[in-house]
Amino acid sequence: MFNLFNKKPIPYIILLILVIFLIEFIFLDSKHIVWTLICGGVSLIAWNYYYRQEYRILFWLGILGVGINLLETIFFRVLLAIPVIWFVIYYFQKIREDKSEPTLLQFSEEVLEESEVLFSNQWFGKQEIGNQPYRWQDINIQKLFGETVIDLRQTVLPKGEPVILLRNLAGKIKIIVPYDVELSIHHSVLIGSVDIFGYGDDQVVNRVIHYQTENYQKAPQRVKVYTTILAGKIEVSRG
Repeated sequence: MFNLFNKKPIPYIILLILVIFLIEFIFLDSKHIVWTLICGGVSLIAWNYYYRQEYRILFWLGILGVGINLLETIFFRVLLAIPVIWFVIYYFQKIREDKSEPTLLQFSEEVLEESEVLFSNQWFGKQEIGNQPYRWQDINIQKLFGETVIDLRQTVLPKGEPVILLRNLAGKIKIIVPYDVELSIHHSVLIGSVDIFGYGDDQVVNRVIHYQTENYQKAPQRVKVYTTILAGKIEVSRG
């Protein structure tokens, strides 16, 4: 049966979005797109001085301006409509497949146990792990906007190489590492700042950074951290 989702239409959708953007920008009323770019530029400049109160206000005013102007563009409306259309097609296609094809259940001898997950994804706000003692689990969470704080002083790390995987769209990641624990961290950032044990840069643009403490390879207590952030700051400190 023909299946839209087996044809991998992502490149064609991206091309369609770009074509709509160019048509609106060149032939239609492009003032909202121009103002979107201006507000985005203002936010980008203000981000470099985000530590100052007036620039923080300017940054969020720029973000608000980007949002308001995007809502007025045909380009953004089409961008919002595509996932809805995609879901509707997928839903009706799934119903048709369920009616026409019998469901086959396949069992194996492999036994799986589902464990309770202590840390979950959060869209907005501050998420703090370690404000009270907790049993260690490898951490794999993601967030849209806000601050994520992980305090490793409130848990006992297992032997081996426990892993922390964090993905933020925008905001701050803060990790507190005990003095007797060695660290390896891979950090990918589009724009932001890095402060890892006092090392780093306040203006990092589109970089992948790897830091590792001197005794990491032979340490009995160590942790490996992978972080990804589109715009924001990562701070790693001892405690």
